Amino acid sequence: MPAAARTTINPLSYCAETVRKHDPDRFLLTLLAKPAARDDLLALYAFNYEIARTRETVTETRLGLIRLQWWRDALDGIFAGKPPLRHEVVEPLAAVIRKYNLPREDFETLIYAREFDLEDKLPATLSGMVNYADFTSTPLLKLACRIEGREVAENDARAAGIAYALSGLLRAVVTHARQRRCYLPEDLLRAAGTDQYALYEGKEFEKLPPVVKAVIDAAKTDSKLLPARMATMYLRQIERADYNLLSSRLALPPPLMALRLWWAA
Repeated sequence: MPAAARTTINPLSYCAETVRKHDPDRFLLTLLAKPAARDDLLALYAFNYEIARTRETVTETRLGLIRLQWWRDALDGIFAGKPPLRHEVVEPLAAVIRKYNLPREDFETLIYAREFDLEDKLPATLSGMVNYADFTSTPLLKLACRIEGREVAENDARAAGIAYALSGLLRAVVTHARQRRCYLPEDLLRAAGTDQYALYEGKEFEKLPPVVKAVIDAAKTDSKLLPARMATMYLRQIERADYNLLSSRLALPPPLMALRLWWAA
């Protein structure tokens, strides 16, 4: 890591450790942010991790909805000006929301989007996958930009958010399949001669390249925001692997990614 990207993040911070372990790409982006904003960004990203993992931590839809409602209730208290619940993420998040006067609607969108995960349905079309990427990523990016004091156009934020989320979904296809989850478009899978159930059994990944290419084409953007630049590096890496998501070339991050992002920052 270049010296300029080193951080004074509290090594005992629960939020910092959570993001470092479970969301390393956003942790890297945090290290490249303004030092004064880093801990605040980590509180935001830790919240996102908590709601994003709902599907993995519950055994039935009802329990997932209860978990997400718990977060809505926690936000109700924060935005009502009440003392936050005693929780490793809620308390620092409350401080961040009040410090930057963050808008509630972006948090609501993020929570609402995670209800889709509980349905165990894949998007019917590529447009549906793009919408899912938009709802789960763009509000978070907009909140992060607000914390960093960046003025970002809505279309630029949306392009970067979608690119970042789609690149992540592609890289997680194998992991999601093991969890019996799939976010690839149903119609494109069918056109490629396969379906989600074959992927759940670890089969027919060789049929995915045209599906992967279509998703990459939808993700491509000229946005100069760092999440978009990171996504572009990952997407190009997949292209160089001939759209093979099982390629060993995808086992490591793109070469010099941290350095290239630091230079861009």
